[in-house]
Amino acid sequence: MDEWSALGPTDEKLTQEAAEVAVSWVLAGELTHEQSEQLFVGDHLGSHNWLGEADWLHRWERNLRDALTGATDSEEGRQLVAAAEDTALREMQGHMYFELNWVGWLGPTPGYQRVCASLRRMIATGRPTAP
Repeated sequence: MDEWSALGPTDEKLTQEAAEVAVSWVLAGELTHEQSEQLFVGDHLGSHNWLGEADWLHRWERNLRDALTGATDSEEGRQLVAAAEDTALREMQGHMYFELNWVGWLGPTPGYQRVCASLRRMIATGRPTAP
């Protein structure tokens, strides 16, 4: 994802899978409190950055939700939804990749391990199941 990154293909795959789960949660409905908490994967976040992270997550979810609710049942509407899903996926993966890269510059540090564990928990939680 980034030529200056210390991360490898396994890390990129991990962030891709976790981002796909995150997008699926929004597609299934409004994020639950537990899902929102799982999306706070950054290890470098101090209490002063928590609000910024919460704001980013809220805007990310709202942008995708607005595209979903505003789309009409037409070919153009379906294309807009597909574009919004692609954008949300790309943004979430980029965000997760940044968080992992932030703590991964020096190799498998405890912070790196914590972020990887957070992403793996999201993947293990999985996508919503259809009723």
